[in-house]
Amino acid sequence: MSSNPAIDLIREKLDIVDVVKDYVPELRKAGRNYKAPCPFHNEKTPSFTVSPDKQIFYCFGCNEGGDIFTFVMKIEGLTFPEAAKKLALKAGLAWEDRHFTGLSPADRENLEIKKALAAAAEFYKKFLFSSGGESARLYIGARKVNKATVEAFGLGYAPPSDNVLTRELLAKGFSKDLLVKAGLSGLRDSDGSPYDYFRGRIMFPIRTQTGTVTAFGGRILDSGEPKYLNSPETPVFSKRKTLYGLDRALAGIRKTGRLLLLEGYMDVISAHQHGIDFAVAPLGTALSTEHASFIKRYAKDTIIMFDPDIAGIKASVRAAEIFMEAGMYCRIAELGSELDPDEYLNENGPEAFAQKLADAADPLDFRMNLFFTNRTAVSSQDKAKAIDELLKTVSKQGDEILKSLWVKNIAARFEVSETSVLHQLKTPGEERKPYETSNPQTMPALEMGFIQLLLKDPELLACAQELEEQDLSHPLARKMFSEIKDLNPEERTRAPAALIGKLPEERALIMELAVTDIPSDLDPAKNAAQTVKMLKKKSHARRRKELSKNYSTLTASQREELKHLTELRGKAGEL
Repeated sequence: MSSNPAIDLIREKLDIVDVVKDYVPELRKAGRNYKAPCPFHNEKTPSFTVSPDKQIFYCFGCNEGGDIFTFVMKIEGLTFPEAAKKLALKAGLAWEDRHFTGLSPADRENLEIKKALAAAAEFYKKFLFSSGGESARLYIGARKVNKATVEAFGLGYAPPSDNVLTRELLAKGFSKDLLVKAGLSGLRDSDGSPYDYFRGRIMFPIRTQTGTVTAFGGRILDSGEPKYLNSPETPVFSKRKTLYGLDRALAGIRKTGRLLLLEGYMDVISAHQHGIDFAVAPLGTALSTEHASFIKRYAKDTIIMFDPDIAGIKASVRAAEIFMEAGMYCRIAELGSELDPDEYLNENGPEAFAQKLADAADPLDFRMNLFFTNRTAVSSQDKAKAIDELLKTVSKQGDEILKSLWVKNIAARFEVSETSVLHQLKTPGEERKPYETSNPQTMPALEMGFIQLLLKDPELLACAQELEEQDLSHPLARKMFSEIKDLNPEERTRAPAALIGKLPEERALIMELAVTDIPSDLDPAKNAAQTVKMLKKKSHARRRKELSKNYSTLTASQREELKHLTELRGKAGEL
C-alpha cells in the first residue's frame, strides 16, 4: 500500500494485536507472537499468527497476510481509504479524504458503487412515505412493523414504474454502466436502454457490519414472481459473505455471545422489534462456510430457527452440519406450529419465543425427534435407514466426545447396540486439508533461514558483507537477498511489506518467513555470521565440484580459482 504521513501516523498509533483482538477475541500470546483460529477460513488448529514485532499477520493455513490496513480491508470488505479512515478514528486522529489520494481504479469504482447504493436507499425510503408508497405502507402496517423499526432498518419502496430510480440517479451524475454494476439497473436486449432492477417491491437495504449499504432485497406486493428478489453479485456484494441485519445485531451478539439465525428479512425485523437484538439471516436459507467463519468469531451460542416447512427443516440440518464442520456447537429451535418466527412473535410475544430458544435441541436430537414425531411403530428397515441417515450428521461432528455420546443416544432411541451403530459409522479416511498448500519455490533450508533472518532484522546485512548473490544456490533466494540489500533505510523498518511490494508473487512465502519464530540459542548477529560462513562454504563446494567436473577444459584463471578453493577447504578452521 502507498505510504504517506497520515498512514504512517496511524501505524505508529495502533498496535496490530489490539486491532486484531477486536475481531478475533481468541487471540492468545504464543512465544513472541500471538495465535488464534483463522478468521478467514474454517480450521480446528490455530494457524493464524500475529507478529507484534513486525506489525503483520499471516495464516499458515490459507496464506492470508498483511498489516493492519490489509486486515481491516479483508475482514470488513473495505477499500484501502475506507480502512484507513476507520483506523484513523480508532487511533483518535482526524481524517479527511485529502489524506489519501492514491486510489486504484477498482477502489474508485467501488466507492462510486457504494455512493450510488446509498443514494438509492434514500430514494426508496422517501418514496415509501410519498403518495405512491401507500400500498407499501399498508402492507408494512399489516405485518405489524412500527415506524421506529422502519426507520432503524431503512425500509423503502421501489416504484412500480419502469425506470424512475435510474432516471433519478443518472440525473445525479452516476453513469449507466455504474448503475448496472451496482445491481440497480438492467439493460434491455432490444436497444440497450436501462430500466430499474427493482420495481413495485418493499425494499430492504442490505448493509455491512459497519452500516454501509451494499445491496438490496425486494419483496413483491402482488402475486408476481419471484416473491423475494435480491441484488445480483457485484464488486461490493457477495451473498455468501453477507448476513442480513448484522449492522443492527452485532452489538447484541458481542454483548451476549449469542446469535439467532433466522430465515428471512421480516423474521429478523420482527425479532429486533421485540427486543431479540442478536438475530440475523442469510440471504435465503443457504448458510455458507463464509457465514460460519464470521459467526464463529463472535458467537459462542448459535441457534438456528428456520421456517417449519420441509425446505426450512432441510436447510436447518444443512446449516448445523456446516457449523459442525467449522468446529462450532449449535442448536436448532422449532416453534411447534406452522407459524413463521415473525408471525409467532406477533401472536405469542417475546417471552414465549425466548422459551422456544431455550428449548432448542442439538442437531442429532432435532433429527431424531423429527423421525419419531407422529410414529407409533417403526419397522426394522425404517430404523436401519434412519440410523444410516443420522450417522451422516454424526460423521460431521469433529468433537469425539460428543460424537461418542451421539452414538449412545442413537443406540438408546432406536433400541440397538452401540457396537452395531459404531460399525455402521464409516470413519472417513485422512483427507488433505483444504487449505494445505506447498510453495513451488522450494529452496535449501539454510538459504531460507538466512532470508528469514534478514526479514526480521535487515541490519544483519552487516554480517553478510562478504556474501554475494551467486553464493546462494536458489534463484528466488538470490532475488530476495538482492532486493533486501537494495532497501533504503526507511524501507528496512518494514522489510516484509517493502519486499512484498517488490516481489508480490512471493507474498505468502515472505509473510510466512516474517512471522515464524526462529529457534536458536545464539543471538541474531552470531546466528547470521555463522549462517553466512556456512553459505560461503557450500558455495565454494559447489564451485569446486563444477570446476573439477570440467577440469580438462578449464582456462588458466579457472585452474587458479580451483587451486585457491582447494586450499581454502584444507585450511584448519577456515569457513
